[in-house]
Amino acid sequence: MQMKDVARIFAENVGKYRKKKGLSQYDLADLSGISRRMIGHYESEGIIPPADRLQALADSLDIPVYKLFKSTGDEKTVDTDLSGIDPRSVKKLRDILSLPAEDRNDLYRILNKMLRKNQLEKQSREALKVKR
Repeated sequence: MQMKDVARIFAENVGKYRKKKGLSQYDLADLSGISRRMIGHYESEGIIPPADRLQALADSLDIPVYKLFKSTGDEKTVDTDLSGIDPRSVKKLRDILSLPAEDRNDLYRILNKMLRKNQLEKQSREALKVKR
């Protein structure tokens, strides 16, 4: 395994375990004593910190250090091509993903309700068109 692969796995795992605990980057920064900016670099650029910071991250996430480098391979494949989505929506999605898990779940429930309502209205309009 090449170093870039290790760095990618590390970046993915920091974000995955942070989100799994329902922490924002700011929360993880407070718990670990590492700046929010560096947490962002660890997650987005796969910068691997010195050993003392690795331990602080792992302790803050309640996991052993080795899990930050372990490729589980059992994650679902997700299409991450956002090229057709406007930048404002992408930013909002990133903001949503940084919310604590409970707030994210509340937002998803509201969003699902709005989407269902919109779908029902669309079906209603289409049914009226067919009757005409």
